[in-house]
Amino acid sequence: MEKAIKQRLLGGLVLVAGAALFLPMLLDGSGAPLTVPPMPTPPRVPALEAVAPRLDQKVKAASESVAAAHESQAVAPAAEEDVAADAAAEVAVVKPPAPVATVAAKSAADSQRLAAEKAASEKALKEGAAKEKAAQEKLAREKAEKAKAEQKVAEKVQVVAARTAAPVAAAAAKPAALPDAWVVQVASLASKEKSDALVQSLRKKGYRAVAHQQGKVWKVVVGPELRREVADTIRSRLAADPELKLSGWVQPYNP
Repeated sequence: MEKAIKQRLLGGLVLVAGAALFLPMLLDGSGAPLTVPPMPTPPRVPALEAVAPRLDQKVKAASESVAAAHESQAVAPAAEEDVAADAAAEVAVVKPPAPVATVAAKSAADSQRLAAEKAASEKALKEGAAKEKAAQEKLAREKAEKAKAEQKVAEKVQVVAARTAAPVAAAAAKPAALPDAWVVQVASLASKEKSDALVQSLRKKGYRAVAHQQGKVWKVVVGPELRREVADTIRSRLAADPELKLSGWVQPYNP
C-alpha cells in the first residue's frame, strides 16, 4: 500500500516538473524553428510503347498455361475411369463360400448347446419341484406331530381333571360328618384288563385291592380302612414300593 502511494506521488511530481518546463515554451512560441521540406520530384512513368512488348509476353505465357491446364483436365477423367474399372474388377471378385463341413459342424455345435441348456433347465425345474414337495411333506409331518402332542396333552388334562374332580365331588356329596371308612385310589384306567392286572399285582403284595367301574373308566382302590391314619400309611407304602411306584390319594369310601 505504501509503495503504491509513493509511486503515485512520484508520478505527480514528474508531471508537474514537465508542465513547468514545456508550458512556457508552448505559450510564448519559442522553441525549435519550423522548416518546410522541399517539393518531391514527380515519378517517371514509362511510355506505352516501352511496356507493350512485356505485356505481350505475359499474355502469351498465360495462354500457354491455360491450354496446358485444359489438356491435363482431359487426361485426368481417363485415368479416373481406369481406376474405377480396376476397383470394380476387384469388387467383382466373389469370396468363395464357407465349406459345407464347417457349416454343419457349427449347426451341430449349436444344437448340442441348445440341448444342454434345455436339459439343465429341466433338471433345475425337477429339483425345485422335489424341494417344494419335501418342504410340504415336512410341514405336514410337523402339523401331524403337533396335533398328536396337543391330543396327548388334552388327554392328560382330562385324566388329571377327573382325578381331581372325583375327590371333590365325593366330598361334596358326603355329609359334613366324618366318613365311616377310607380308601386309597391308586389308578383310573380306561381298560378293564389293565385294571384287573393291577389289582392282581397289589393283592400279591398283600393289599386289599379292588376295581370298580365309574362311567367309562375303571378305578383301582386299596381298602377300605376305618382310620384315616392307616389309609395314609398305605398310600406312603405304595409310593415307596420300587416295583409299584403308585402315588395315590386318600378319599372317603363310598360302597
